[in-house]
Amino acid sequence: MEKYKLKYLIYIFFVLMVIQFIIGLVDVLLSKGNSDLTSITSVLISICSIPLSLINSKLPFFVSESFVMILIYWSINLIIQSAFVYGVLLVIQKMKQSNK
Repeated sequence: MEKYKLKYLIYIFFVLMVIQFIIGLVDVLLSKGNSDLTSITSVLISICSIPLSLINSKLPFFVSESFVMILIYWSINLIIQSAFVYGVLLVIQKMKQSNK
């Protein structure tokens, strides 16, 4: 059995972090501009916060608490998402290898 590669998990973590940061930034900028596109970004933010909202529905990753707590919740959310994506990629890789 092959070793799990930590660098891939970290890469997935940072890619998801950048994507979520961009979504959050776009949402803030659109809400300041009173745009109707905030409905799209709010749906994307809700999708991004699914792991924490499954644990507790009152815990999205963008909670309105101190900056430290926001970073902690966001990190927990990203770790859960990264592990899920990494697991799915491992399953797909194993399926491809078994078909050969």
